[in-house]
Amino acid sequence: MFDWAQFKAKVNTAKSEMRLVDFMLLAALCALQYPLWFGTGSWLNVGELHHKLESKEVVLKKLEARNDHLEAKVVSLQSGDRAVEELARRHLGMVSKGEIFVWVIPVTEKS
Repeated sequence: MFDWAQFKAKVNTAKSEMRLVDFMLLAALCALQYPLWFGTGSWLNVGELHHKLESKEVVLKKLEARNDHLEAKVVSLQSGDRAVEELARRHLGMVSKGEIFVWVIPVTEKS
């Protein structure tokens, strides 16, 4: 006939073995998830790198605009005499023939 005691013993043994297998599978899943959340290529690290990239792109755009402005100045100075003359007038006080140089000194109030 059927022995209930043996059947219960086998079921209890199977349950304890399944708990061990379940625990081992859970541990393996956690071990595989750790690098995804906290490792070198983790979601947090990728988000931080995207933020740094955006800030570097802003700085790069400013520097590119500055370089474009300086390049335009260089081309202007190399191609024509008017830019050199303008700089000489502004910084060195150059006066051409037939021009009159007038220097206006602002009045300062004495206390």
